[in-house]
Amino acid sequence: MEHRLLSVTHSTLREDNNLSPKSAAAVLSLITNPFTSDSTLSSLLEALVLRLHNPNSNSDHQKVLSLLSALSHHHPRLGHRIAAAAHAFILLPSTPTPSLPHALSLLDPAHPFQTDPFSDESLFLSLCFWQCVKTRRWILRNLSKFRVRPSVLITVLLGFTKDPYPYIREAALDGLVMLSNGIVVEDPSLVEGCYFRAVELLFDAEKSVRLSAVRAVSEWGHLLLALKGDKTQREWSDALFVQLCLMIRDTDAEIRVAAFNALGKIRTVSEDILLQTLSKKTLAATKEKKYPGQYTAKLFNIPATAAAFTFVHGLEDEFYQVRRSACHALQMLTVLSAEFSGGAVHVLMDILNDDSMVVRFQALETLHHMAMHDHLKVEESHLHMFFGTLLDNNGLIRSAARKALQFTKLQKLAMFRSCVNGLIKNLELYPQDEAEIFNVLYKIGRTHGKFVTSIIHEVSQELEPSFDGKLSFDKKRTAALLVLAISAPVSLERSICSIPPRIYSYAVTLLGRLSSGLVHVMDQNTLLAYLSHCSKFTVASTSENFEGELLNFDLKNSFTHLWKKSDAFSFPESMELKKVTTPVHGYLLNSHIKATSCVEIVLWKVVELWPLIKLRCMNDVVQTLRSWKEELRNFSCNSRHPAGVLGFALRYLHVIKLLGKAWACYFSQRNLQFTEMGVLEALLHKMESRLKEMLCRHAGLSRGEKLHILELMLVAYTLRLSCGVTSYFEDYINKLKNVLCLVEYLQKEGLVELSHFVNELQNISCEIGHSEDGFIYKLDRLQKSLNLFSLKHIVLSGELKYLDAEVDVCDNEFQNPLPFIPGLPVGIPFDITLYNISSETRLWITTTLGEKSAQFVFLDLSEFGGSNEMRRFTFLSPFFRTPLAKRFSLKVSIAMECLSEDQHFKHCNGPKHELIHLCKGKEVHLSMPVK
Repeated sequence: MEHRLLSVTHSTLREDNNLSPKSAAAVLSLITNPFTSDSTLSSLLEALVLRLHNPNSNSDHQKVLSLLSALSHHHPRLGHRIAAAAHAFILLPSTPTPSLPHALSLLDPAHPFQTDPFSDESLFLSLCFWQCVKTRRWILRNLSKFRVRPSVLITVLLGFTKDPYPYIREAALDGLVMLSNGIVVEDPSLVEGCYFRAVELLFDAEKSVRLSAVRAVSEWGHLLLALKGDKTQREWSDALFVQLCLMIRDTDAEIRVAAFNALGKIRTVSEDILLQTLSKKTLAATKEKKYPGQYTAKLFNIPATAAAFTFVHGLEDEFYQVRRSACHALQMLTVLSAEFSGGAVHVLMDILNDDSMVVRFQALETLHHMAMHDHLKVEESHLHMFFGTLLDNNGLIRSAARKALQFTKLQKLAMFRSCVNGLIKNLELYPQDEAEIFNVLYKIGRTHGKFVTSIIHEVSQELEPSFDGKLSFDKKRTAALLVLAISAPVSLERSICSIPPRIYSYAVTLLGRLSSGLVHVMDQNTLLAYLSHCSKFTVASTSENFEGELLNFDLKNSFTHLWKKSDAFSFPESMELKKVTTPVHGYLLNSHIKATSCVEIVLWKVVELWPLIKLRCMNDVVQTLRSWKEELRNFSCNSRHPAGVLGFALRYLHVIKLLGKAWACYFSQRNLQFTEMGVLEALLHKMESRLKEMLCRHAGLSRGEKLHILELMLVAYTLRLSCGVTSYFEDYINKLKNVLCLVEYLQKEGLVELSHFVNELQNISCEIGHSEDGFIYKLDRLQKSLNLFSLKHIVLSGELKYLDAEVDVCDNEFQNPLPFIPGLPVGIPFDITLYNISSETRLWITTTLGEKSAQFVFLDLSEFGGSNEMRRFTFLSPFFRTPLAKRFSLKVSIAMECLSEDQHFKHCNGPKHELIHLCKGKEVHLSMPVK
């Protein structure tokens, strides 16, 4: 049957007459039949190609091309031969223009041809202006395949936005959207022209055109904002926002959805405009404001009041897709204003009763997002709606409600009590949610310590054994209250001292259930150690138990001893200090203790903050570190220059604060996409800079101390790389490897045992290639390696010297500038003082003018006298780039070349390694002499 059908089709394809529908159907049946042999398909392909190239069969080209397209689709292995045949067909002089788009669709733009039709601008333009509407639309839909100049594409697309056919206008707008994501335009007038042309089409009669216009206005509007200066950027951002607000009243639901999606992408909006979107009345702040744009088909300049009631309309829309998009836009915009977030809570609470599960879920996600940014202020009148979602039949809704609840700040005890009762009722109705409910109870208790104490006192009888001595801890309510009590000590509030220690003993009997709910906070062994310790004494009695110990902490600022499995405050005998029995609140030690002893004790106690950092209790960690810094500064304030040991300890505490914040940001918010990643990048950048400064500016560091700093640097690099968002991917891979090489060298020199974290990084680095693709597969291992890191105790073995410098210009200020001649070099006399800097150190005077690149002048210390401890001299430094101006200012500082860095600069006569600045920039003022 197959061979007979093939012979019939062959004879038909060889004839010069038109290809009949019956013959085409026979060919198509052979193509689509999965049992057709390869020999038959090859023979059929050859016959179709001959038919295609036959100049006498012009009327059948479209049918043959359709059959070739079906053949390519059903049998991809023949795609290369089909593309070659289509390419040859395109180059034929006799090829009719209407057949070209179909032939071009058979080509693969990625496949190289000697003559590439997609790079032929004349072919592109001829197809663009062909009279056939389908041809023009195909060209606009496939713009990404053509490799022509962007200027040509923009010109063609702007022209087609005025085409009489709506499908062409729609395709032209979609082409502008595609183009905005693929080119860089630096001409504001061109971007403005594209933006306002899209704005005009917002009022088109066809809904498909308006829908494409919304997307084009959003994309080109963001391009326009990027080109505007800081002074006008906010005004243009408001104009874009209000322009899109007009479209939420469109008659088509799909357009309203697109408008809200576009609103959610805007990152800068005036608070007055945001508040206007929640108010029916015209606000006084927006009454007189107008923005460039189009209000109607005939009215230009948009009043700010056009944004009135935007989100209320969206949240009351009849289509759930619109309501969901409005909720999502609110989620993105509430981070911009706390006042706007407060107003948004009122309208969102009504959405919690929405008929659509999708809308309720999105509303709860929005509330959770607001709570994460500390913008969620729930009023008591809202509680019945908010807590009602905890009893929703849908598990996703209940989970989303708990996510929002765990970060919500409750101002009153009654509100907190309602919250706890709602969670307990949730547990009783849905016991399958127990683990997540325990986790939420623990977290809200950790942030509401005083309220927890009041609740536990109210229900204390429920937690006690009955008259016959039996414990009823199998009740869900009892288990939930025990979890709440467990969270109290971690809140670090003094008022929790009255919780009876036996409560923690009762909790031990539910260790398995409790640990399953707190698995993301601590493991079972840590929980057991914690409960055992709390059952011995309360926080109030801690000061009594340790009154004779080494330290007397302010218990509000330190609760870390609860997390040590061994005896609290156990120090080596060499560190024990006698006659320290009087507690001094707000200070770590009594004032008569030596600075070095104070530093040793602080550095020893820093390790105990690590469990709190892992629990992400950063408020408590920051308060503790701040109190320790204040105590250390009491020793350094009387010194003319802070001692090396004190300076090192202060910088180390700052690094630990940055590490804790970065750790909390990474592990609690790494699923968010925009602001949190920027915060994490900034924290890690600061941490990296401080660690390099500690490594380079302290002389006398031992191998162990250097290894400790380098391990912290490895943590910073691992956090940055494991996020997968850093823009300098390869650079940080190389930095990671360079630090590991230095660690390996120091380890061999001193025979020091490396941590499991560093060993794991060494294993991973051996498998990481130099390309990004090779590294992506190791991201999971890098992320898991962070679980192996644990902060260790750093012991300062010797006296440290801090490398410092001062630079000054005598009698130079804005009213008394130095003279200069524009265009000629000028000499600037500097008074320089160096501390603890040896003659081998490579120092540079860095001079910058505005935002231009710095000029470097080398300081050869062998030419100047003085000791390494302190040397003072005057140096005349030249500056060659004097501008053609009457007056200007320079910023000058002294920097040290960090020879341990492998990062090289491109300066011909400047530093070859990274610079560490030893002093703050000093301003130098210069002026032309007055005749």
